[in-house]
Amino acid sequence: MKKLYLKFVATHFVLSAIMFCVWYLVAGIENAREMTFVISTLASCIAAKNLIDDTLKEKALTSNKS
Repeated sequence: MKKLYLKFVATHFVLSAIMFCVWYLVAGIENAREMTFVISTLASCIAAKNLIDDTLKEKALTSNKS
């Protein structure tokens, strides 16, 4: 589970950085700073979806081994 959590944190960080950079290139630094909450929320949702999918896969693998 610790590995999944670290993957979640890394995914969240990478997605936030990518979205911030794209927003900076499209709309400028002032708008990117204003959109930090929206960017972080969207990155959290995407990273959480990946975490849930990975958790379900790991749980299915462990239940098949039993």
